[in-house]
Amino acid sequence: VERKSKTQAKVDALLSLIQPSTKYEDFANCDIVVEAVYENMDLKKKIFATLDQVCKPGCMLASNTSYLNIDAIASATKRPEDVIGCHFFSPANVMKLLENVRGTKTSPKTIATAMAFGKKIKKITCLVGNCHGFIANRTMGVSGGMALLHQGLLPHQIDAASEAYGMKMGPMRMQDLVGLDLFGRINATSGKADPSKNVIDAMYAAERYGQKNGKGLYQYDEKRNLSRDPVAEEMIQKIWKNLGVTQKTMTEEEIVDALYLPVVNEGFKCLEEGIAIRPSDIDVCLHFGYNWPRYRGGPMQWATAEGLANVLARIEKLGLKPSELLKETVQKGWTLNSKDFQKRVAQAWSGRWSKL
Repeated sequence: VERKSKTQAKVDALLSLIQPSTKYEDFANCDIVVEAVYENMDLKKKIFATLDQVCKPGCMLASNTSYLNIDAIASATKRPEDVIGCHFFSPANVMKLLENVRGTKTSPKTIATAMAFGKKIKKITCLVGNCHGFIANRTMGVSGGMALLHQGLLPHQIDAASEAYGMKMGPMRMQDLVGLDLFGRINATSGKADPSKNVIDAMYAAERYGQKNGKGLYQYDEKRNLSRDPVAEEMIQKIWKNLGVTQKTMTEEEIVDALYLPVVNEGFKCLEEGIAIRPSDIDVCLHFGYNWPRYRGGPMQWATAEGLANVLARIEKLGLKPSELLKETVQKGWTLNSKDFQKRVAQAWSGRWSKL
């Protein structure tokens, strides 16, 4: 109402549709239940075991997990066929993507329900396979931003190249927006944190969580306007010293390759493993989930525009192990639109899921 995006009457009408409750029993007659607690497998299993007891037969039980194994969550129930991932992107009222994640035992009915649900709430809805991070987070999870940060580049240098490429928000700004505490807490609770050599762990230990508390890789004023933060940069430089790294310079093109060619490579791996149905699904997930610039088309279309043989050579130059599907595609002279390539990808998807 204050932003004048909705009238008070509209807000009141929307709120009247919501029935808050603290009792699981109130879910007994629901057709769809979406769990959205933080990323903790034990907690999610506990919730799904309870939902299994109170929800009616045929109720779709969905998890909003960003990374966790849907099959492991479903194992807490006696009806894994009703369990699916419904991964909304943050902030969910703005980001249009919904990844529906099929598990090993997810039924066709549950998949159809989840896809119709996404369409009903006006999301761009994509069916993906179950793996760590699914499509969007898996592919962007290998983006070279964190590596560059630990190899001698400061956050603003990385973000400047990313945003010049066309991203609305560079990866370091994105980390601050999502919250450095998300991954910092996971590392800390698992005993894997090393604040002396890992920037995220150091920020978490210093209670620098990003936008939510005004300090992260950048600093923020009360209106969340960012600026470079000498304290954060000094912390990063100390970590460089511990790693034996000195500050370096790279061209924007070199930074972009280091950031986004790993994403392309991982996209080919998703197709190769039957996690994605088609290349355009990856492009859709990255555009609507991570604001990949529309005019670039997404990572797979960008790779096509750059030339797949050229992309393969640049991936190898980065020292990455290229996807077998990418190598096969270049060797056989396929394009992403060629019938042979599409047949190969369809076989990977059906080979993984049709026998279930």
